[in-house]
Amino acid sequence: MAKRYLINLFLLIALLCGFSSCEEDPYYDPYEEITYDLCYYVWTDGFIVDGVECEQQLTFNPDGRGWDYRTYYSYGSEIDYEEIPFVWEWDSYYTDKLYMDYEDGETVLERIQIVGRTLDCVYNGERVTFKAN
Repeated sequence: MAKRYLINLFLLIALLCGFSSCEEDPYYDPYEEITYDLCYYVWTDGFIVDGVECEQQLTFNPDGRGWDYRTYYSYGSEIDYEEIPFVWEWDSYYTDKLYMDYEDGETVLERIQIVGRTLDCVYNGERVTFKAN
């Protein structure tokens, strides 16, 4: 009798452990975690357009707004500066793609990976790596 009681008790414990291990955390939000990482830093990259160097800084705010700061240099001297506002949002199904709506069009960041202080993505079809400031 005691042996059967212990066997039933172990089976019950195993069954309960199995149910609890398959349950998803109802409070886990993948958008919240990556949004925190995205909004915590100013993301900087440099590129060259028509022989002019450009430093681009992207800031993302949790409210879905952001700024694209661009400083242009020629021969080491600043020749132009732009502050371009945008509205951003994650793709409705994935946290590795977001849309940035500017006044003059949309920019898409795809295959986003934030590791440490580096943001790797495909920016309008081109592979780009931003560093955190």
